[in-house]
Formats: sequence, structure tokens, C-alpha cells
Amino acid sequence: MSIKHKMKPWTEVHKTNYQWLFNYFKSIQNDIELDNYIDNNKRKLSGIIDGHPSWRDGSKEALYFMVSRYLYNKNNNDRYVKIYSKLGFDLMKKTKQKEELNELDEKELINYRPHSYFINILDNTEDSNIDIKKHFQYLFLSLLVLNPPIRTSFYSSCKLLNKQDDNNKKDNYIYLYRRGKIHAYLIVNKDKASNYKLYNMDKTLNKIEITNDKLCELINNSFISYPRQYLFEINKKKVSDATLLKYLRTITQVEGITVDMMRSSYITWFYGNNKTYGEREELSRQMRHSQSTASKNYLKVFDEPEEKETDEEKLKELNKELFNYKNIINDLKLKLSTYENNEDTQKAYNKKRNDILYLSNKNNKQPKESTMLKYQIKFKDDVYY
Repeated sequence: MSIKHKMKPWTEVHKTNYQWLFNYFKSIQNDIELDNYIDNNKRKLSGIIDGHPSWRDGSKEALYFMVSRYLYNKNNNDRYVKIYSKLGFDLMKKTKQKEELNELDEKELINYRPHSYFINILDNTEDSNIDIKKHFQYLFLSLLVLNPPIRTSFYSSCKLLNKQDDNNKKDNYIYLYRRGKIHAYLIVNKDKASNYKLYNMDKTLNKIEITNDKLCELINNSFISYPRQYLFEINKKKVSDATLLKYLRTITQVEGITVDMMRSSYITWFYGNNKTYGEREELSRQMRHSQSTASKNYLKVFDEPEEKETDEEKLKELNKELFNYKNIINDLKLKLSTYENNEDTQKAYNKKRNDILYLSNKNNKQPKESTMLKYQIKFKDDVYY
């Protein structure tokens, strides 16, 4: 009498990968059934997985282990259990060696951008108070650049919390303290790290303060301009992770950028400017992983092309030229307006200009640059004229 072997867990991840492999296999061989396609094709599935034109090593590794687990639960003596297990372990070892080199992989070589690239976008992009989708693009990029970025699932699920007592310890929140200076906090009750020993034992790590004042004000003004329940919400429904990724790719104009790459970019920039273990440990806790994970999986070591600095300098010069041209256009528009034959318009213009001069000189307050251009105001010897 044979003894039935002990089954290993068949998780939701295994089920998803099982369906995923079936869908691909079905696209190239139609005469297969979902219930037994691994049993009937175990001899050639390794070639099918390895031969996929775009699957990366991590995907292939997961599929090899899934097939091994499936076959083990069917018959632990099947020799293909060890064959697929070894294929998975070989790829896992290869991936680990790659990670320890901290090099960019093929996808990152195309889509990875340094932290300065995203700062430059924010500096040269105006937040939109009219188009909510453009506003959300700007807000999401700001959250990923001006503060240590955490996982996408937090941003897509978190709600506004006005009172700390309303925290149900289950949902994710963004908490705004609005007395005096605006303070903002990310409250993470549920994410990938929630069951990690460190974050499970120390609940104080669930509350992450946003220290960038500009970002705090942006978040606060966002909820004022667009009252809502969720941080990202369209038509009273929270947006999906996929929608947030679309926002990110639209504003950055990088087709293959991901939040993981944003996390990597932030860590690489931070490590370049903060050398101590304590500083890096604090960052890892804000990003809700370990310093080891940050150093191994996210930190990137690469040589930037020499022309990159030249490109950045050219961009700065182009921005300066663009600003100067805008000033010239505004000046020409202003001069053109002086030739209008409408006396009332001219009188109103002169009165407004005199009022600005009076208030600026009396209160010693500098008018906006656009105002000075519009009303041809100049400044010399501490006097506006």
C-alpha cells in the first residue's frame, strides 16, 4: 500500500502563472486543455518558456518553479520535478549574481532616468488647476520625486484622513494636519511589507512624514481644488495601478518607466549624497524595505555617457532662450497695446501702473516679473519707476 506524499502549497501566484503559461502556449498550439497541458507537454514546456521572445529571466524563473510545483503535487517521483526545479534555481542564481553587480538590465538601459531628469520636469512643468488628469500626473510625479517613493498600491488605495482617530488600522491614508503650517503623513496599514517582522512589530514605522514643504502644500491644495475621498480618484472611484503608471509615463515621456525604476532612481541619488549607514537605514524604513534590499535590488552603478552633461547644459540654455523669447513677445504685445486708439483702455492701463508703483515703493514690495514687464516698470536706486 503506497503512502500519499505531502502536497506543497499551490498559491494564488502559482494559479496565476499556470493560467499565464497556458494562455501563451494556447496561442502557439491550439489543441491543449487547461486541466492537463503541463502533464501532456512537460517534455517541451521548458523550450516553450525559454524560447519566449520577450520574457525576462525573472518571469521564466517563476514559470519553471510553477511547473515543478505542479508536477510535484501530481507525482513527487516524476523526474521532471527536479528538471524544472533546477532550471528555476539556475535562473535564480543568475539573477542574484546580476543584482549584486548593481547594473542596469536591458529594460532599464532604455527607460532608466537619473533623479535630476525628474526634478527638471517638475521645475519646467506648471501644475494644472483645470485638467484633473494633468494635475494627477504632476501630483504623482511629485510624490515619487520629492519624497522617498513607496509602492504603487499605496498611492492607488490611500484615502484622505482628517482626524487621526478615524484611522481604522486597515486602510491606507494620507493624513493632513492643517493648523498653521501644513504637515502631511503617509499612513501605511496594508502593503507588501505589512507582514515583514520589522513592520509588523513596530507600528510606528507605518506613519511616514513628508518633509518637503512644497509637496505638503501641493497635496493640501489638491484636495481643496478637487474635493475627494481618495488621493487619486476619477468620478468618485479610486484609480488603478495601471492608470497611475499611465500618468507617470505621460508626464515623463518615458514609455517604459515603472515605479520600481523611480524607487531605484531615488535610492541611487540618495546614496550618492548620503554616505552613512544611519541615513540609508532611515531611507529604507521610509520606503518600507531593508537596506540590504535597497543596496542589492535598487541601487544602480553605471557610467553616464559624457554627452549627458552636455545635453543638460543645452537644455538649460534652451530654457533660458525660451524665457527670453517669452519676455520679448510680452514686451511686443505691450508695445502694440499702446498704439490702440481706445483712450479708456490707456487710462485704465496708466492708472493700474501708477497704483502698482505707489504700492511697490510705499510697501517696499517687489512686484511680479510678469507685472513689471506688462506695465514697463523698472527698478533703480531702490525706486520703481
